[in-house]
Amino acid sequence: MPTSAKPSGLSSAKLVPFLIVSFGFTWLCWLPLLLNKQFAAGLPVLPGQFYMGSFGPLLGTLCSLILPGGDGFRRWFNTAFSVAFPKKWLVLSAGLPLAYGAVAVLVHTLVTGKAPDLHSFGLTSDLPPQFNLWTTSLVWMLTFGIGEESGWRGYLLPALHKRYSLNTSALLVALIWMAWHLPAFWFNESYLGMGPGVIGWAISLTYGSVVLAWICAGSRWSIIPVIVWHGIFDLLTASDQAAEVMAMVCSMLVILHGILLMRILGRRHRTPNGI
Repeated sequence: MPTSAKPSGLSSAKLVPFLIVSFGFTWLCWLPLLLNKQFAAGLPVLPGQFYMGSFGPLLGTLCSLILPGGDGFRRWFNTAFSVAFPKKWLVLSAGLPLAYGAVAVLVHTLVTGKAPDLHSFGLTSDLPPQFNLWTTSLVWMLTFGIGEESGWRGYLLPALHKRYSLNTSALLVALIWMAWHLPAFWFNESYLGMGPGVIGWAISLTYGSVVLAWICAGSRWSIIPVIVWHGIFDLLTASDQAAEVMAMVCSMLVILHGILLMRILGRRHRTPNGI
């Protein structure tokens, strides 16, 4: 699989500021939401404050890039947002979550006895009611797509891959990615209702990290296809309708896909500069 220039290996001098800013900004944005939900604190919150928190990893990346010994913003941006990648990865990044969604719709129809309501398909009560499918998709890609992926796959993954295999790097990213989500389990309705399902969520996120690592590496470390995958997947699984069956089905398909990829990638000879 072709590769392009990647950031230098991630030292603790760059990892610590990255994590502090990534977690700190997000958790500060989410703290009033948590306090209001758990303690009825009545703290003022901005419209879309939950989505605003998604930019923590992006800000963590920018902080690390300007530190002494950092790779520099221009080099990072030219790689992370490059369009010079095989366009099959853009097709795959859109087609895979849509395929998960198609199977999920079928299972939803069989289990509940009715098809999802097309007028509210993909929509969430977390966003204004006047939003439609397209504006909701755009919000997911611009927030949790760009905000998260600029850090997780745009900076952290390729830097770790300087030292570790792609699978190991993806699993390390998954651990950090899981920890970053923790406050949401105390205020966000999608997370509050998981119960024991949190185990499935963690497994799905882990294998999702493998799938996204595969897409990112194949795209020569451009995160554009990854943003598309992330945005469409969030649209399908974080919608109000997905709570019954669809989110679970999509997550199971990601797990199966991730397991298959780990087996395939695990058979290949890898070097620190390859896949």
